Amino acid sequence: MKEASADEILKSHGLRKTLGRLKVLEFFSSQQKAISHSELSKHFEGQLDRSSLFRTLQDFESHGLVHKVPDDVVSTKFALCSGPCDEGAHYDSHLHFKCSDCQETYCLDGAQLPKLSIPSGFKPERAEVLVHGICRACA
Repeated sequence: MKEASADEILKSHGLRKTLGRLKVLEFFSSQQKAISHSELSKHFEGQLDRSSLFRTLQDFESHGLVHKVPDDVVSTKFALCSGPCDEGAHYDSHLHFKCSDCQETYCLDGAQLPKLSIPSGFKPERAEVLVHGICRACA
């Protein structure tokens, strides 16, 4: 099966094609880890300004292209969605892993989320699980 191009991915998520969006999507596609706004800013320094990157991340998230990744630092990280996410709804709940050595955060798409027992009267809307340890590269 042919892998979709960045143009096709943007179109399928209802996003207009711009040079900035194409560059950011291609960068995300080349990464195996979650990426923060500051990491994007550093990577695209001199090419794309911080506010354009911020708007791109907001657009990507609201159209189901990336999801926020839980982290234990102030900076939010994002990763490409692996499930059938769409505008306003993310369906690819999975574990996330943060390496204690390199501080990188990874999506663990194949790992099972633990079964939660929620007390009566509570209505969960989403669950985020962040596992801490040592990643493959640092082990």
